[in-house]
Amino acid sequence: MKKIITSTVAALFLATGVNAAEYVLDKAHSSIGFEIKHMQISKVRGNFTNFDGAVSFDPKTKKLTNLNGEIVISSINTNNNKRDDHLRSVDYFDVEKFPTMKFEMTEFIQDKDDDEEGIVKGNLTIKGVTKVVEFEYELGGTTKTDDGKTLIGLSLEGDILRTDFNIGEESVAMGNKVKMIIELEAKEK
Repeated sequence: MKKIITSTVAALFLATGVNAAEYVLDKAHSSIGFEIKHMQISKVRGNFTNFDGAVSFDPKTKKLTNLNGEIVISSINTNNNKRDDHLRSVDYFDVEKFPTMKFEMTEFIQDKDDDEEGIVKGNLTIKGVTKVVEFEYELGGTTKTDDGKTLIGLSLEGDILRTDFNIGEESVAMGNKVKMIIELEAKEK
């Protein structure tokens, strides 16, 4: 009986990510990008240059156990100052009132056939509106640094609808679907 209880407790620890370690983002090798249709014929790409986050990952099971992030919206960059200023205005992001957007992971679903892929679900809050979103996840890989710490690379990609978050109005000039393209590199604490 003792052996069964011990085995059950050990299995629970493994299933809940007890072996997961916390990681610090390497911002020099990470990016938060997006693309959106312009006039329904081409794409405009941009990124946010000021962001931070927390990552927990279990290198043995290759499971992501935590992913939270915050983006400073005023750091938006589409390589057009006039457009960027307009996006920061009350017409779109209203950065004076809503300076950041936040993401909090609620679930990680690891692919059954490829343990380096999966779905990340979570709550995205922009302009005071919180919606459940999901991103396709891919583990780029892991390696050891000179000091013996694990370094991981993660890719996330998914679509959001900007009008769900009251970012502007429906428009022919600007598409509603925004593709988020996130590349993260993080080092074990």
